[in-house]
Amino acid sequence: MTALTSGQGPATLVVGGSSGIGAAVVRRLHADGHRILATYHQHPERADTLTADLDPEQHRLAFVPADLADPDGPEDLVRQTVARCERLEAVVHCAAVIDTTRLDELTAASFNAVLHTNVTAVFLLLRAAAAQPTLRAAVVISSIAATFTGPDSAAYEASKAATSMLTRSLAAAYAPRLRINAVAPGAVETERSLADPRFPRAMLHDRIPLGRLAEPRDIAAMTAFLLSEDAAYLTGQIITIDGGLSLKLT
Repeated sequence: MTALTSGQGPATLVVGGSSGIGAAVVRRLHADGHRILATYHQHPERADTLTADLDPEQHRLAFVPADLADPDGPEDLVRQTVARCERLEAVVHCAAVIDTTRLDELTAASFNAVLHTNVTAVFLLLRAAAAQPTLRAAVVISSIAATFTGPDSAAYEASKAATSMLTRSLAAAYAPRLRINAVAPGAVETERSLADPRFPRAMLHDRIPLGRLAEPRDIAAMTAFLLSEDAAYLTGQIITIDGGLSLKLT
């Protein structure tokens, strides 16, 4: 097990860091000097590629597999981070499940699986991380789907609404020692959207006041800010980053 002890940057755990928004968060935090233990689930090759690009010697970046369906997984990730970095100072939770099964075909098991990954695992991770006295800040990736509805997204929307409220509740519980905030992206151009022929890219371009979809680095920049001392007076906030899309949905 490689120790991530090079430099004095914050010891940071990024859950769901191999693709999409999570990969952009890893890139940004690595550039900012963080020592990062990140997780992947289904695509180890993406984790390998990102590591080879940013830190082939793994001085300040390493990936480990994680299955958030395992109730013991979040606590184990905290232990692994402390073992490799000697402490834990920041957490970012990016992992999420989206199930677009038709509402009349969505099973209770599928609905609960989305809630477990998107809500319960966040709770278990932040509670385990908060037990570390060195933890100072955490960021959860939520979504404007917490507020605005779309077709065949009931489980995802319910989970993100719960995630946003969980962020506020835990921020109140752990203040003043620990700051917890969430970022709520709108439409983001990721591997998932690029691979989906049904993704309404043209419609979104027309409706977003700033004239483009978000790039993952837009979300990563806000995440980096919320972890920094520049955000020292922010906690319990849900920061919307959607190019103004929600202005057209109200």
